[in-house]
Formats: sequence, structure tokens, C-alpha cells
Amino acid sequence: MRTLLLSASLTLAATQIAHAGYHHNPEPEEAPETLPLLIVGASYANGHSPFDGDLSSPLLGLAVGSAQYISLGDALIRNRTHSGYVVNEAQASATTFDRESCRTALYAGGCSTAEFDGYQTQVLRASSRVLSLATGEYNAEYVIVTAPNDCLHSDACGVPEADTRQCDEEDMQDVADRMVEIGQLVLGLGMTPIFAPYPSVDSVDLELFRQSSLLEWTITPTGYQMLNDTVMNTIATELPEAMVIDYWADFEHIGDGIHPDLATVEKAAATILEGIGYNVINLDEEPRTKRGRIKKRLREWLRRLH
Repeated sequence: MRTLLLSASLTLAATQIAHAGYHHNPEPEEAPETLPLLIVGASYANGHSPFDGDLSSPLLGLAVGSAQYISLGDALIRNRTHSGYVVNEAQASATTFDRESCRTALYAGGCSTAEFDGYQTQVLRASSRVLSLATGEYNAEYVIVTAPNDCLHSDACGVPEADTRQCDEEDMQDVADRMVEIGQLVLGLGMTPIFAPYPSVDSVDLELFRQSSLLEWTITPTGYQMLNDTVMNTIATELPEAMVIDYWADFEHIGDGIHPDLATVEKAAATILEGIGYNVINLDEEPRTKRGRIKKRLREWLRRLH
């Protein structure tokens, strides 16, 4: 499944970023303009599942943690360093391809009528939000592409869970190829994709994830590591123009085995902003309110007088 989304004539945008494996952390020469950040992906990027116009949903409208969860998209909006301009087209439980949910616990062996949008659809939606009619250009530089559900569990295949099986090496390579295609699509639109390695296998609890999500199976720890290595090594080899920022280097889950807690996701957002050139505010040192900042400056001025 190496068919590209773009034709051979597509001209890819080039950057001056050199890779050293998939742990590369880019260092831009100067801070970017305060432009919207685009983000696509699954529940790491957005904790809400989608609704169709008739209020049907591939997960019955469920949200991670019953909506007591801050996703990476949320954390980027909340981060005081950034403008808060974030276009989030991600969908909880999404895969790289369009599919239905067929979770036995929800659909008793059947599948939903509504579908998740795959990553290509998400990128095209997100980019349309920042298109300038006056210039025909996109008012954004970066698209954050978070990890998909592909191969992670039994409800990531688009067929009844009873008919699914664990992914083999070829399946994992297909996932990697689809992620490369998404990166090529982003580059072809004149923006830079940002990828990240999966959280360390030691920091997630795949069996707890299975139990908390009522899944028939989740990927094994060995398979999880293989999937991460396959996806990230393929991206490093085939997408040298992309950025890879290891923003899940310090990962703690919220208690369901797989989703990041608040401290983790806030640090991830700051790591991304640092990676693209922002001088990130240290939340431990900088007061949150304007009044607090004025008081801090006053104290510093008084210290200088003495």
C-alpha cells in the first residue's frame, strides 16, 4: 500500500532541517510569525469523537475521560507563549484512513453508520481554514500530525472486532507509508509536518487501555515498539523535510493506560513551541495575570533601588 496521495509532479516544499534518526529536535534559525498552528490526528490531538449532521457518531459521541481530559490541541491553545490560534481537525479514535467504529461493546457485532475522517481528510479540512482568498496562500507554517490508532487495537480496522487480528510487519509498514503520504500532502500544500515518536512502551499500560476502553485486544508491547520503530524510521528516511519533535519524552497517562495527563500534555505543547522557535514562558516563574506581572516588575525595580 505505497500508493501516494499526490502525483509525481507535485513539488514538495523544502526546509533546512537535517535528520539524525527519529529523535531529531529541530532548531529553527529564528522564531516564526504568530500564525495559526494546524493539528490533525486522533485522541492525543483531540479528545472528542465526531458527530455527523444527524447527530450520529462512530463512538456514540464519547469523549476521552468523559470530557475531563486536556488534549494536545487544547494545551496549545492554553499555552501562554502562543497566540492561541489553533485549527484542530483531529478526532478521538481516528486512523489514517476513513472508517466506521465496530466496537462490540457499543454495536454488538455491527458497526456505526457514521465514520471517522482519515488523516488526508483532516489535513484538507484544516488547511481550508487558513486559506487566503486574496493571495491563494495558506496562513500557517506547521501541521502537527499525532499518532493514529492504526494497529493499536481491535476497533481500529473498520470491521467487526471479532474479525480482526493483530497487525504483522507488513501491516505496520502500510501504516508508516500512509503517514509518509500525509506528510507529503502537507509539504505539497507549502507547510511543514511535525511528527513525534509514540510514548515509550514503558510509560503506557496496554492491558489497562484494553480494559478501560472495552476492547477485545490491544497491541502487544513488542508490537507497539515495532510499530513505533517502523513508522518513525520510515518517516526519517522518506520525509527528510519533515520535523520530528519527541514531545512525549516524559509521559504519564491519566489512569486509562494510554492518554496523557495534564502535566504531560502541557510539557508536550511547550516542547513543540520551543521546537518551532518560540521562547516559551516558564510557568513556574512568570505570573499568570497582568497584575501579577506588574507586581513582579515592581519588586524587581525596588530591589535595584536598594
